[in-house]
Amino acid sequence: MKTASQIQGDIYQLLATDPVLCSMISGKVYRDGYRPRDSRLEDIIVIFTAGTVGQIETGVITVNIFAPDIDPYNNGVLVQDGKRTAELEKAAARWVESLTADRTNYHFRLQQTIYTEAETDIKQHFVVVQLRYRYYGGNSAD
Repeated sequence: MKTASQIQGDIYQLLATDPVLCSMISGKVYRDGYRPRDSRLEDIIVIFTAGTVGQIETGVITVNIFAPDIDPYNNGVLVQDGKRTAELEKAAARWVESLTADRTNYHFRLQQTIYTEAETDIKQHFVVVQLRYRYYGGNSAD
């Protein structure tokens, strides 16, 4: 049986070792609650959302990829960097497609369509990836 922290850690490791997605962001990968409060970088946050125990464990993991808002007209009005969030959405989709059985003891599928949401308090937007998982046991990172 895996705990929420162990599952979150497994997904963290999958992201932190992904050469494509991590190389295209300006920040780092963090577990939920560890991202620096004042970060203006493109950081990835891994959040354990839900889980059930059984012979095959199932649940949902959320991955948020932050992108700072931009001031395209130099008038002090910050807006979503739509081009960048679209690029991050595509990169996230490619990462999800790369999560095959030969890389992990989990089976993943998208819980919902990858989309972008506003975080107005910090003047950033973030790409939301919700993954439904099934854990089959074995030697993934503990």
